[in-house]
Amino acid sequence: MRSTAAEIAAWDTSPRLSLAPGWLEGGMAVLDAEGRVVEVSEALAQWLEVTAASLAGQSFWAALWRRAPEWRCELAELPAQRLVRCPLQLGRGLGGAPEHYLLEVAVNAAGSFVRLNSDLPPLAELSEYAWDEQAGREASRREMLLRVLRAEAQLDNLVHRWPGVIFTQRADLSFHFASEQLAQLTGIPLAEWQTHPNRFWQVVHEQDADEVQQQIRRSQQESRGVSGTYRIRHAGTGRVVYVLEHRKAVLAGSGLVLGYEGVWLDVTRQTIAERRLSSAAWKETLAVLTMGLAHDFSNIMAGILSLSESYLAQLEPGHAFGEGLALIKQSSLQAHQLVHRIIHLHHGKTGTREYCDLNEVIHDLVELVRKLIPRRIGIRAEPAGVPLALYADAVEFRQVIINLCLNAAEAMPQGGCLTLQTSLHEQMPAVANLRGCVPRAPVVCLAVADTGCGIKERHLGSLFDPFFTTKPMNKGSGLGLYNTQLFVAKHQGAVTVTSTEGQGATFCIWLPQANFTEAERVGASHAVKRQSLLLAGQGDGLIESTAEFLRCQGYHVVTATSKADALGQLAAGEYAFAGVVVVLEPNDAVLGALVCELRQTYAGVKIVVQLAGCHPDELDPRVLRDADELIPPDLTEGEILQRLQRALPEPAVETEEGV
Repeated sequence: MRSTAAEIAAWDTSPRLSLAPGWLEGGMAVLDAEGRVVEVSEALAQWLEVTAASLAGQSFWAALWRRAPEWRCELAELPAQRLVRCPLQLGRGLGGAPEHYLLEVAVNAAGSFVRLNSDLPPLAELSEYAWDEQAGREASRREMLLRVLRAEAQLDNLVHRWPGVIFTQRADLSFHFASEQLAQLTGIPLAEWQTHPNRFWQVVHEQDADEVQQQIRRSQQESRGVSGTYRIRHAGTGRVVYVLEHRKAVLAGSGLVLGYEGVWLDVTRQTIAERRLSSAAWKETLAVLTMGLAHDFSNIMAGILSLSESYLAQLEPGHAFGEGLALIKQSSLQAHQLVHRIIHLHHGKTGTREYCDLNEVIHDLVELVRKLIPRRIGIRAEPAGVPLALYADAVEFRQVIINLCLNAAEAMPQGGCLTLQTSLHEQMPAVANLRGCVPRAPVVCLAVADTGCGIKERHLGSLFDPFFTTKPMNKGSGLGLYNTQLFVAKHQGAVTVTSTEGQGATFCIWLPQANFTEAERVGASHAVKRQSLLLAGQGDGLIESTAEFLRCQGYHVVTATSKADALGQLAAGEYAFAGVVVVLEPNDAVLGALVCELRQTYAGVKIVVQLAGCHPDELDPRVLRDADELIPPDLTEGEILQRLQRALPEPAVETEEGV
C-alpha cells in the first residue's frame, strides 16, 4: 500500500521536541516488497544523515546499517513476523551514554511500513538539569522507580475508574488516545476512533454541530481551555446522551494546532433535572392562568345553561324554539362538564396514592382525550367486564395515559383509530421489550393501541431512554415515555411495546391488582386516622372535582347534593364527621340556609364554606357568622389545605391494636 509524504506526516501530529542531535521523533518510512524506500519522513532522513530525495528507491536497511551497524546482528535474529516491535540502543550518544529507540515494522504483501522513534530522552539532555547526578545513586534510582510505578497506578486508576472519558485528539479530530468509556457512550470501537477523523462528527447531535465547532475554535484561543455541554448519539441504538466537555488545544510555538486534550462527563441526569425544574415552573404559572380562565368560562356556561333551562321550561310542547334551546342546553352542559374535568386535572397533585378503578379512570379520560385529538381519529374504550382495583398515584397515572394517547394521535397524521383496552390476567404473560419489573399476580393491564405508522424495530429498545424521540426536530422532548417508565417502576409494574411498521403500535402498562392491604403496608405502626368530611353542594361537576381533591389529600369524603341529603347523612350517624364542607355558588340560598341550620342543630361540627365564583360580600351575613372557616375561590391548593386544617380538629392517632 503506497502513501504520500503528506499522509505520513498526518499520522502523528503530537508536539515535536528539540533535544539532543540524536533525538528522533516522527521517523516513518514506506518500503516496497524488496525493502526499497517509497516514501520517507524528513525527520528519519535527517537522522540517517541523508536527504529524503536521495533515499528514494534505495535500500532502507542498508542506510540503517550505515547509521547503526550494531543493530544488524540484533535485527537479524528477530523471527520473521508481520508485526515487529523492538526496543534498541545506540551507544554513540553525547558523553558515551546509550540512546534508546523503538523500532516498529508492519509487513504486508505490497511492502512494509517502518516507524523509528526515540524512546527515552538522551542522558546528556537530562544532565543539563543535574538529573544524572541524582540518578547515579542507588537510593535515587529506587525512589524514581517507585514514583514511576505510583504514577502509572494512579494514571491507570484514573483512566479505568473515571466515570467519563479522557482523550487526546489530533488536529483532524481523530483520537490519539481515549479511555474505554468512549466506546460505551458512542457504540464505536476505539480502533475506529483512532483511524477515522469523521467519526467525531457522526456522533455529535446534528443540532449541536455548529456550537461544537465554535467551541473547538474558542479552545484554540483560550490558554486554559473551554467547557461546554452538547449531545452525542449512540451509533448503534440512537440513544442521546448529554456530555460536559472540557477541551484544551495543544499549540506549537508558531500557533499551529497540533491536537487537543480533554475530558467528557455524562451529565444526562443533571440535564433531565434541569428540564423538569424549568417545566415545573412554567406549568405552575400556566396552571394559575388556566384555572382562572376555566372558572370564568365555567361561570359563563353556567349562566347559559340556567337561561336555556328557564326558557325551555316556559315553552309549550312543539314550539319552534324548543329544538334550538334544547341543543343550547345540551351543548352548554357538555362544555360545563369539560371545564370541570380540566379543573379536576389541575386540582390533582402527584405523590399521593389511593385506591381507584382503572375502568373509571379510563371512562373519565376518554371524553377529555376526544377533545384533544383531531376528529379524523376515532377513539374507543374497551373496559374489562370486572372492576380493576389499583393502588396508584391517580394524578400521575392520568398524565401518563394522556401522554400515550397524544403520542398515538401524532402517529396517525392521516387518521386512524385509538383504542384504550383494560384487562385482568391471573398470571403475567410472556411479553417482549419490557421495562420495569414483572408485577405480582393478578395483573391489571391497560393497552393503548393505534393504527398509525408504527415504530421501526431498531428503535424499540431505545424508546424509553431519556431524550430519545422519533418525532421531527423541536417537536418532542424525549421525556414522555421515560416518565412512563419511572411511573411503572415506582408502582412495581412494567411497560411494554409491540409494533409492526406501517400497521401501528401498542403500549401496555402492567400493574399489580390491589388487594386492599397496600395502604396498611405503607402506613407506619402509628398512623394518623383518616378524617371523614361531609361535602355538600348542588353543582355535580364541582362537587366531584372537590371531592377528588380532598381524597387525594387523605380525607374520607361523603358527598351530598342537596340540603335534605346532607341533613340525612348527619342524622344517620354512620360516619363520625370531623367537619362539613359546604360549596356555595352565587345566589344559592338553600345551602346558605343549611349552614345556619347546621350551626343550630350540630353545634360541635366544624363548618367550612368554600366559595365558588362568588365574593364573600355577596353572602348572607348569617352565613359568615356561623361558618368556622371561609375559603375564597382564588386560593391555591396549599392555602386551601392550610385553612381546612386550621378549622378541623386535630386528627386522632391510632395504634396497630386500634386498626
